[in-house]
Amino acid sequence: MSLTSTLSDKNNQPLRDKFKTEFLRPEFKLQAELKAPPLTTNYTIVGTAFDYLMRFYLQRLNKDTFEDRGNWVADNAYESLTEHTLKRQGKETATGFRKDKIYKTKDLLKIITDQYSQTKKNYSKFLADGIITDELVANTLYLAKLDVYSRAGIIDQNFDFHNPDDITDIKAMLSLVDNEKFTAKSKCYFNPTFGGGSAIVNGADADLIIDNILIDIKATKNLKLERDHINQTLGYYILSLIGGVNLKPFARPIEHIGIYFARHGELWTVPISSFGDSKKFSDFKDWFISYVKPKEKTLKEWYEIIEDFVQMAIRLDNRKSEPTKEKPKKKVATKKPVKKAAKKKEAPTKKKTATKKLSKRKIK
Repeated sequence: MSLTSTLSDKNNQPLRDKFKTEFLRPEFKLQAELKAPPLTTNYTIVGTAFDYLMRFYLQRLNKDTFEDRGNWVADNAYESLTEHTLKRQGKETATGFRKDKIYKTKDLLKIITDQYSQTKKNYSKFLADGIITDELVANTLYLAKLDVYSRAGIIDQNFDFHNPDDITDIKAMLSLVDNEKFTAKSKCYFNPTFGGGSAIVNGADADLIIDNILIDIKATKNLKLERDHINQTLGYYILSLIGGVNLKPFARPIEHIGIYFARHGELWTVPISSFGDSKKFSDFKDWFISYVKPKEKTLKEWYEIIEDFVQMAIRLDNRKSEPTKEKPKKKVATKKPVKKAAKKKEAPTKKKTATKKLSKRKIK
């Protein structure tokens, strides 16, 4: 269960009520036209694919400040799908939500592995030349389909086809990005996690942090600040208070939250301080931990787990900062040369040499 699913769970109405009571909806006056309307009904896939393309784009834009978390969600999904699930299947594999499209397992495996290899190649090429190609955008749709498998366990039935209208749609949204708003001065985190904070909701990663602004990217056609948007972005902030950012337990970079409306090309932000002071957030953090894991562990026990995350992160950070020591080379045991017995004819040679030296001394 992620933060999103925790907040949306029908059994968690008290949690939503607490957010609503404690953190009032801020004023929202943003107005803009819909510049990139959706071209299909593949809203979830297109939204996730755009997130990936934005990651690539901002990584290149912020090459000196971009902090890479490492692998993508799609990487883990690919490994799980190819190394475990499909290898356990029989000769055929059912795909899709209704499992109504059947592939020969070996054919499906080849489609998925070939596209993964192609995606990594095009990703590296883009970081080098900065050219957005249709093929690269199709690769992000492929990654989005892997995400669906990771989050819902559904094997997409169209790994071998990506709708051209979705490619056009994603490129249209990217064309609206204002580089100035997304250029980081100090740090750019994409898909940041929150250490022990992410752990208590069984995994959570936000979209983006630019310097001190946590930004959630929305590909909705409605320019409207939903209550769910506030809960989610403030929820990530709460998780950062618990566990820091990207295994840096003492990192507290977030001072503003924001929503980027990708189809309008507009970024809306608000300071965290407008919702309350540090004590209010600290109290809410403690309540949140107790609410999310009430029966499993006490608040004290959860703080002990979080402290373990802190210590692990410190150890990892120390390892990274230590100079790499060269491993001492193993001494190869060499055989001692065996002394050969002197040849018989060498003895008289030595005598002759000695005799010559003696005769010279006598002459002198």
